[in-house]
Amino acid sequence: MSGSSIVFCLMSVLVRRASDIDSFMVAQFRFLIGLALLGTAALSGRIRLEFRNSRLLFLRGLTGGVAVFLFYVSIARLGLGKGTVISYCYPVFATLFGAFYLRERLTFVRGAAVAAALGGIVLLAVGGNGGPGTGWGGLGHYELLAILGAALSGAAVTIVRKLHQTDTTYAIFCAQCVVGLWLVIIPANVSGDSLGYGGGAMLLVIGVLAAGGQLLMTEGYRHVSVTTGSLLGMLVPVLNLAVGTLFFGERMSGRGLLGSAVVLAACGAVILTEREAEEEGRRTGPPRHDPQ
Repeated sequence: MSGSSIVFCLMSVLVRRASDIDSFMVAQFRFLIGLALLGTAALSGRIRLEFRNSRLLFLRGLTGGVAVFLFYVSIARLGLGKGTVISYCYPVFATLFGAFYLRERLTFVRGAAVAAALGGIVLLAVGGNGGPGTGWGGLGHYELLAILGAALSGAAVTIVRKLHQTDTTYAIFCAQCVVGLWLVIIPANVSGDSLGYGGGAMLLVIGVLAAGGQLLMTEGYRHVSVTTGSLLGMLVPVLNLAVGTLFFGERMSGRGLLGSAVVLAACGAVILTEREAEEEGRRTGPPRHDPQ
């Protein structure tokens, strides 16, 4: 799980370096490489791809595919640290969706953590650098997109938790790649911009790292609890904050740093309070996995 977080951090660094490349193109490479790896594994007989709950698989692909694209946009436009912190607040939204869709109990502690996380997002995002002018409520346009991406990731997590009762991890991941590819393939190729060999190689590495991080994470969840795995996954925004500051010269105001700390602490609290839900999940199906 720690290795998965490090790999996802490296992927995020390359996305930040490739911020001049259209985010649709970056997402297209990720989905294509994911499909190529799944197809190769299926052809070699290492995995079996079977799809049962088609409606939920499509919704998982739709929410997860858009979330992946918005994650890349957030890093490219808001910076490595800020974009990742907002995007990785998805456990907060997953808690809300789980309460309404999966009828999971929303305890006082979890509700307080959700409220604190939302307050931290406001501290981090209001009056930010997210585009020319500001959007709704003083939030920059790209901050709003990052929050939307986090909400969609939370919805995808909720759907994945339901899908694990009927479908395998490989089928769920394949659904994301297939639907996501259909979403981005046209806008990724209408601009006509030439990547060159250097740009193409960078996107290839981004796609391989994304798939590698996903596989490491999936394997890790076989050996650790959901709580432990999710907490280790929160290493990604922490690492990205450090890398963004040290290597990309990104700076946050005191309010932004406070907001980041509140968001990360609140998400950790949300994850720690999932032990009861985890015990219930063992009776109904395998644990959830990261939406990315």
